[in-house]
Amino acid sequence: MKRAAGFSRRVVDPVNSVAWFAMDGLWLAQLARPAYVAAGLTLATGAMLILLNWRRWSRLRDDLALNAWMWMNALWLISDLGGYPTLRKAALVVAVVGAVLLLNELRPSPSRREALVRFKKMRVSGR
Repeated sequence: MKRAAGFSRRVVDPVNSVAWFAMDGLWLAQLARPAYVAAGLTLATGAMLILLNWRRWSRLRDDLALNAWMWMNALWLISDLGGYPTLRKAALVVAVVGAVLLLNELRPSPSRREALVRFKKMRVSGR
């Protein structure tokens, strides 16, 4: 099962990235219907990433923060292209949740030896 999950992640993660890029590009081009399809694929593959890592807590925390960003982006897209201002407010709420998840990951903790691995490069060395 471990190999299958690893293989699945190696497939789902790039598909998610391509779908997300397509979603934003189609949004930029103001192509609503294709952007909605790409948004659906982005959210579906994001959910799959969570399911694939349900038992790996450190990876799950990363995926939850990433999914908050995806949902914020998708809600904002639908608000903008579909003319639903309420969804923009919902996107703002999801953005706050995502920010809290990210800040929690960056916060030093005695129980964790390292901060979020993906953000290690962003840490500034002290003088």
